[in-house]
Amino acid sequence: MPAIPCPICKNTDGNLTLDQRAKVPTLQNVTLREPAAAKEFSTGEIEMEWCAKCSFVWNAAFDADLISYNAGYNNDVSYSAYYVAHLEAMADRVIASVPDDQPIHYLEIGCGEADFLKLVMDRANGRCVSAFGFDPSFASTDPLPDGAVVHRSFFGPDQLPLVPAATNVICSRHTIEHVPDVQSFVSALASPAQQGSRKLFIETPNVNWVLRQGAFQDFFYEHCSIYTPESMAAALAQQGMRATTTPVYGGQYMWTEAEAGVPEAAAPIDMTLAPSYIAQSNAMLDGWEQFLQEADGPVALWGGASKGVTFALLMAERGSAELTCAVDLNTAKQGCFMPVTGLPIVSPAKAQDMGVRNLIVMNPNYRDEIVDLVASMDWQAKITVLND
Repeated sequence: MPAIPCPICKNTDGNLTLDQRAKVPTLQNVTLREPAAAKEFSTGEIEMEWCAKCSFVWNAAFDADLISYNAGYNNDVSYSAYYVAHLEAMADRVIASVPDDQPIHYLEIGCGEADFLKLVMDRANGRCVSAFGFDPSFASTDPLPDGAVVHRSFFGPDQLPLVPAATNVICSRHTIEHVPDVQSFVSALASPAQQGSRKLFIETPNVNWVLRQGAFQDFFYEHCSIYTPESMAAALAQQGMRATTTPVYGGQYMWTEAEAGVPEAAAPIDMTLAPSYIAQSNAMLDGWEQFLQEADGPVALWGGASKGVTFALLMAERGSAELTCAVDLNTAKQGCFMPVTGLPIVSPAKAQDMGVRNLIVMNPNYRDEIVDLVASMDWQAKITVLND
């Protein structure tokens, strides 16, 4: 079989396959009310490839026709104070990029339901006088703030005339990892930023964190294009953009600030991360299988979103002791079932009533919040954290 070229740099030499899985759900964050519908949910394959030249990771088996973000898609994590604080910090970075004596004219590409757009306008305290968003899945009927407009469409060359000339800051959060046509989308992001002194901000998962942690639960179908700081810089450099990336959200995400200019010299790639991930993730899967088999009492996951869906599926495929449920604070998910496995998603109180004595926390960022909540409920459950 011929080597698969990297979508960013076209390299084929020395690339590695990090993970291969069949019959994974094409969407992780769906609200499925019936067990049968959950177990029969559409599936696809993942073949996560790592580029030895720029360190980009992509799903070579991805089929965009299998994806449909509809009204049943729900990835709301605003129930976590930790995540809300993260959102506010990122909004403040956007606001601070425009000098205090200038109004903010904001553009967001892939704005979802415009929650972050609204947050920027709110925290700007009147300085953000206009905000334009683009997202084909935008479905909210709630009124937007004065000066805000959302176009229900993808963003590409045809949408450039809709970008106001006054725009001085552009943002795209957690969109780029869902897009298989890497170069076209990065070109679309860069196009409005190449005019004048506009800043471009991109937030997306950092695959280097996944590789260092052996975080097998962070590879799933929706995320078909996963970046490192080095691969993000390479993709933006091809568009004449200079980029600086910093870790955020406990290192799981990265925040890139880019502007038109001569790119800096490419940073060296850590060549040890990909092979070490393969060994570490397999060992961790073995360890968690043993954990479930030896657990004293019913076991639940804490986190009914992407990480939990993947963890539950991988454990089920190994024939591990059966999980009781997944706990999630998102009320829209409570009473629903995870795709493919059909694992029920319940409230903390319901899980306590079900006799759960062991909790596996899917995201280490939420550890302290969960420990405090469990203690406040007088719930005598052992808490173990993935990638802690």
